[in-house]
Amino acid sequence: MHEQEARRKQALFWLEYSQELSTTIRYTAALAAVAKAIALDPTNVEAWYVKGTSLAMEAHYVEALTAFEEALRLDSRYVPAWDGMAWILGILKRKDEALRAVNTALELDPDYYQALKRKERIEAME
Repeated sequence: MHEQEARRKQALFWLEYSQELSTTIRYTAALAAVAKAIALDPTNVEAWYVKGTSLAMEAHYVEALTAFEEALRLDSRYVPAWDGMAWILGILKRKDEALRAVNTALELDPDYYQALKRKERIEAME
């Protein structure tokens, strides 16, 4: 149990580092850091979400969808991952699926700002 706790702490370090790299638009480095976090704790939902956003920023949309799906497999109520799915599905012009994903996000958290804005953009899609 002690070793598992140490791995979780290390994973959180790499996750936080990945998020810092992402904020400075260093997505390739962020992906490497989040990969370390996931290797240490593959059950960390937020790490899978961060992986998805970093992949999306590098225009790896199919891989980003897979990362968001893994986050949702671990926690089907994780609103940021539903919003992430909507984001990528919108980019891929899969409007109906994007609307379903964003609506799920808003059912879980009606005040989630990013999903509220994303829904407006998706509804305006041709």
